[in-house]
Amino acid sequence: TALEDGPEGGSSCFASLYVKYIEAAGGRVAPILYDASDDDIAQIFTSVNGLFFTGGVVNIRHAQESAAASQYLHAASLLFNMTVATNDAGVHMPLWGTCMGFQTLSILAAGDASVLETYAFEAEDLSLPLELTSAARESRLLGKDSVPPKVLRWLTMENLTSNLHHDGVAPESFAANQHLAAFFSVLSTNRDRRGRPFASTIEGRRHPVFAVQWHPERSIFEWDSDEGGINHSAHAVEAMQFFANFFISEARKNQHRFPSAAEERAALIYNYLPQGRTSYQAYVFP
Repeated sequence: TALEDGPEGGSSCFASLYVKYIEAAGGRVAPILYDASDDDIAQIFTSVNGLFFTGGVVNIRHAQESAAASQYLHAASLLFNMTVATNDAGVHMPLWGTCMGFQTLSILAAGDASVLETYAFEAEDLSLPLELTSAARESRLLGKDSVPPKVLRWLTMENLTSNLHHDGVAPESFAANQHLAAFFSVLSTNRDRRGRPFASTIEGRRHPVFAVQWHPERSIFEWDSDEGGINHSAHAVEAMQFFANFFISEARKNQHRFPSAAEERAALIYNYLPQGRTSYQAYVFP
């Protein structure tokens, strides 16, 4: 997440929940700073096995109004385009987006920021079952050959997916924008408190690009006293762990490596300390 005025001089941050989520599935995290140079971003891209766009609060709908938001969207666009080109060249490179990551990928695929509607949905602190579309059954993420039947049953019958958003992309936007419709299949939708539908799970038609408007990591790792809309049941934890495992299984198909062990150590998240004294800690970057 880009910060206009970050704590202790920080320019960007993300929640430690995402690091725990990746590590719980056997992965490691190397942060990519949004304000790094294009060359540095391209260099680390060739060293990692997958990309993860986290949630956040950047105003990507009106990115031109903020230098930080504009730079964030530029970096995301660079990574998205490299991901598409790499997969088109026959090298498997997965990309995942959660919440704002979902919204960022929708904008980039559409080539139009207006597909993202701001303050249009009442879905803060709201857990919901997924409402699957016909495309879900044969999908890589939610298809019958991927997700265990019991997990799919829980996801569609119980309030497991934790929503924390007021922005979103309406299902009709995927139909109306030919670029968005050509790139992504909508696997699930949901309705906010007012009954307004929003796309909640999407998957690249030809590329291993996956995104969820909801937060899989929260059920496993977020325990703040003022939390809302988080299901911590055994079913929720097992179902959310499936998505972490799925993403890391996709990353294992990629053979990128850092040029040296020293460069790998220098890039990893262990060089930073999370801030905060609750389950919702954050890594803040200079």
